[in-house]
Amino acid sequence: MDILLFPPVAFVVSLLFVMLLSALLSPLSAKPARVPGSAKHQAYGCGEDISSDQARAVPDYQTFFPFAIFFTLLHVAGLMLATWSFNPLSAGIELVGAYAAAVIVILAILFVG
Repeated sequence: MDILLFPPVAFVVSLLFVMLLSALLSPLSAKPARVPGSAKHQAYGCGEDISSDQARAVPDYQTFFPFAIFFTLLHVAGLMLATWSFNPLSAGIELVGAYAAAVIVILAILFVG
């Protein structure tokens, strides 16, 4: 019975169990209401019918990436500084200060320059 503890086998057994459970319980699920005249695949925006040329959204990530880099840098810096705080002399206090200074410079370049 140790074979059931092997991760791929446990995954397949769990997947089969969920598929069986889904098949058994699907008759109990609610059926969607059929509304005459409704177009299921038309564009919809805030309750207004919009034309197909207005339905195409053009995403703009110009403001997203600086904040994503900011988030990543601060979390990695926090992780590194928190890890070094357990034993700051193992890496040398100069290295910790240099790392913190590098993070500050990178963030200044990111948001000021």
